[in-house]
Amino acid sequence: MSEYKRADPRANTRTAARVEDALRILQTDGVCAAFVFMQLAGVPRHVAIRLLCSPGKHRKADRRCAPRPGA
Repeated sequence: MSEYKRADPRANTRTAARVEDALRILQTDGVCAAFVFMQLAGVPRHVAIRLLCSPGKHRKADRRCAPRPGA
């Protein structure tokens, strides 16, 4: 059971990928472009606003990309 607690809480990998894309857009084209992209990509509005209004809480790395221990 403790294995599940360490898992990435983002169950929707499609939305997570769109959010990562939006963060790249945010760095190059700004907040407005990132917000428009997320709306067109189907990211829920509350997620988009939380992401854009709280840059200090962005994930530093995506744990889904890290190799599994013992693999």
